[in-house]
Amino acid sequence: MTYGDRGTGAISTALSVTVFLLLRLAAVQILFDLHATSMVTAAATDAATEVAGYDAFDRRCAAADVAAAGFRATLGDYARRGTASIDIDCDDPNVVRARVIADHPSILPHRLRGLLGLGHVDRTLGVRVEGPG
Repeated sequence: MTYGDRGTGAISTALSVTVFLLLRLAAVQILFDLHATSMVTAAATDAATEVAGYDAFDRRCAAADVAAAGFRATLGDYARRGTASIDIDCDDPNVVRARVIADHPSILPHRLRGLLGLGHVDRTLGVRVEGPG
């Protein structure tokens, strides 16, 4: 070994440990985002199903505020911080639509999170209104 090769093992080890830790953080973030997306979607589906259960159109629209409050109560701090919101549309007599928007917290550096495209949910759910017959 010559004097010019000193320290090269330490540099490659430091770089490989850094890459390994970033990959581990990315895996944890992906799992967290999947869980949070499922949780937000389930709460929004429950709220829309609750509203669609009313027969009368005017009662259905009045129940939308109660269902939105139930959505926020189900998510707790997540909704209180303003990172998750729901808008329930009951204008269609056949379908109740709930649009849910959520931004998940991150443990990743901002640039890496942007590359993965994680952390934001914007979806609209539709629940059919069942009538008598």
